[in-house]
Amino acid sequence: MKRLTLVLAFVFLFTAAFSTLNRTYSQKFLATTGTAQWIWAQHRMSSNEPVAFFAARDFDLPAKRYYTRLKIAADPEYELFLNGRQIAGRRTSAEEPELDLYDVSQLVQTGHNRVVITVRAPQGVGGLLASIDIAPETENWVVSDGSWTIYRRWHPDLLVRNADVPSEPPMIVGPPPVGRWNYPAIAARALTPPPAKTLPPRESFPLIAQLPAIRTRGGVAVAVAEHARATAFDFGFTRGRVRLTRDFDHGTSRVVNVRFANIRPELELVEWNLRPIVFAPGERSVTTTESHSFRYVLVFGRGITAEVVQ
Repeated sequence: MKRLTLVLAFVFLFTAAFSTLNRTYSQKFLATTGTAQWIWAQHRMSSNEPVAFFAARDFDLPAKRYYTRLKIAADPEYELFLNGRQIAGRRTSAEEPELDLYDVSQLVQTGHNRVVITVRAPQGVGGLLASIDIAPETENWVVSDGSWTIYRRWHPDLLVRNADVPSEPPMIVGPPPVGRWNYPAIAARALTPPPAKTLPPRESFPLIAQLPAIRTRGGVAVAVAEHARATAFDFGFTRGRVRLTRDFDHGTSRVVNVRFANIRPELELVEWNLRPIVFAPGERSVTTTESHSFRYVLVFGRGITAEVVQ
C-alpha cells in the first residue's frame, strides 16, 4: 500500500511538472506569434504533387504605432510582398526552421495595407505562419488564420487588391507547436534590395542531360539515371539570383529543375543537388530567393529561358 502511494505521488508530481513546463513554453511562444495558426492551401499533402499559391491579407494600421515588424515562417520556400513590392524571400531549412523577423516600418502606411506571401513546395507539403507587431505592448496585431485568402492562380493584381481569379479559405494546420516545426526561433533578417540589373546569357545550347531518379525493380527501390532534354545557359563566372521565364502555362503547379555548374563537363554529371523551382498556374517568371555563384545554369525542360538578377 505504501509503495502504491509513492508511485501515485510520483505520477502526480511528474504530471504537474510536465503541465507547468508545457504551459510555460506555450505561453512563451504565444507571446511570440499570439493566436497565429499554421495555414496552407486546400491541398492533399499526401499526394506528393507540387503546389505554389499566394496567401493574401488586407489590414489596417493605426496612426500611433511604435514600429511595424513582420514575422514569418514558411516551409519550404516563400516570397514576401508588401503593398505591391517584393521585399524578401527565403528557402527554409527543414533541419532548423526559423521565424524570420523583418522591420517594415518604412514600407507601411497608416490605414490600409496588404501583405501577400507566395509559398512554393515541390512535394506539396509545408506550412505558413505569420504575424505583425506594431509596438512592444501590441504584438500580433495581424496573424495568419482563417481570415486570409488563398489564390492558386497568379494574377498581377493580387499584390495590390483582391483579383478576379478563384480564391479559397486557407486550410488550418494548427497552432505552434505542430508538425515538424515545433517552436521556431526568431532570426532578424535584412530586406532584399530591389534588383539593380539583369544579365542575359552569353550563349545557350541544348543537350541531353541525365536526371537522377528512384525506380522500383523487382520490388527494390534503386537509384537510376534517366535522359532528359535540357538547355544550358552560359553567363560566364558570375553571382546572383536566377530568373526563369517560360513561354507556356500548363494550368497547374509545375516543377522546373535547374542545376548550377562552373565548368562544362559538370553539365554531363548525374547529381542529386537539383534546385526545384515551382511555377504556379498563370505564372510566367520565377526568381530564386537565394544567390548562387556559377557559370552555367542547366534548365530541364523546353520553352524556358534564364537570366541573372543582381
